[in-house]
Amino acid sequence: MPTLAASEVERTLLRANRQIRAGRTPHPPDTDWTVRKGTVWLRRPSAVVDFYQFWFRTRGCTFDRGGQCSMCNYGVGPEIDPDAVHRSVAARIASVPEGSLIYLSPSGSLFDEREVPAGLRRNLLRSVARRRPVGFTFETRPEFCSPRLLDEVQSFLPGAAVACHLGVESWDPDKRRRCHLKRTPTACYETAARELRARRIAPIANITLGGLGLSPAEAYEDTLATIRGTRAARFAIQMLFPLSAKQGSLLGWAHEQGLWEPPSLWLLIRALRTATVEAYAADEAGDLSLSWYNPQVGEVVTARPDSCPVCRPMLIDTLKAFALTPSADSLGEAARWDRCGCRSRAERDLTEDQDGYQERLEAIAARWTETTGQPPRFTGDTGTARG
Repeated sequence: MPTLAASEVERTLLRANRQIRAGRTPHPPDTDWTVRKGTVWLRRPSAVVDFYQFWFRTRGCTFDRGGQCSMCNYGVGPEIDPDAVHRSVAARIASVPEGSLIYLSPSGSLFDEREVPAGLRRNLLRSVARRRPVGFTFETRPEFCSPRLLDEVQSFLPGAAVACHLGVESWDPDKRRRCHLKRTPTACYETAARELRARRIAPIANITLGGLGLSPAEAYEDTLATIRGTRAARFAIQMLFPLSAKQGSLLGWAHEQGLWEPPSLWLLIRALRTATVEAYAADEAGDLSLSWYNPQVGEVVTARPDSCPVCRPMLIDTLKAFALTPSADSLGEAARWDRCGCRSRAERDLTEDQDGYQERLEAIAARWTETTGQPPRFTGDTGTARG
């Protein structure tokens, strides 16, 4: 049984997350943007299209500054010159072929005017609109999904298929708050999804697999419960993110301490298959998507969802196929696999007795206190986002 109050554990982890964040390497001041090109399946209209994912430099995510999001390692940096960032990003956007899908993201929320000044946001939306994209995607927090800002996006991109990512992580408010350190209430996500749908903007639920403190069994069940919850709230797409250990994040620190491990790729495959067959025919492309299932291990990602060298290539190929056609049939090769024991081990992980995530979170908080010599503080230490 836990010996520390849940609120005491939460405050300690928020403080730890803020202090770990402070050690991140700042964004290079001469790098205003990066872009990643790929190919994705666009649901409406149904087509495979080129995908350009832009990141642009800001002062950093406001909520990250407050210690929220135990798994993120969003960049930090000084205040920006909005006009200079706009000129730099707009010049690169101008080279994107017309009819592409463009994803535009700062380090946190496109609609957070503490991070992205209103003038910069509008100028960047104008630059995107000039490319006449077939689709436009962005990410924000549900707290910022006001009718005014959603109407603004629609006014710039009236002919594009627009979608908005919201970081749900878990539909369980206790796990979302304690494992992910996000204090946004469920009702806020439900309201944001309604406002988005009312403007024909597709709400996308970003859902994690393997949160801080969760056992494989708890992580698996929480992911399935979250998919069911976001479906009931009428999110158009449920996007799964199996979590990695990243430098500059609480999750990465817990991994260094031997207190957390990324989920196996087999657990991801099982979650995808179960959630697909619950709602769709085997050959029917459903509402699931996925990201960050094959990151490169290096300076940022120190440990990723993985498996053995025998089955890993097959699993990655299977997940790539699922990303383009998210059906149960796309997972068929993994379902028939018998060339190593990884799948059996993953199945056993789901049946083993577990201590419960509160005890594991308490152990992480205790380890932080031991290694830093900093006891929990209470007065004024709320961990709320600061601008």
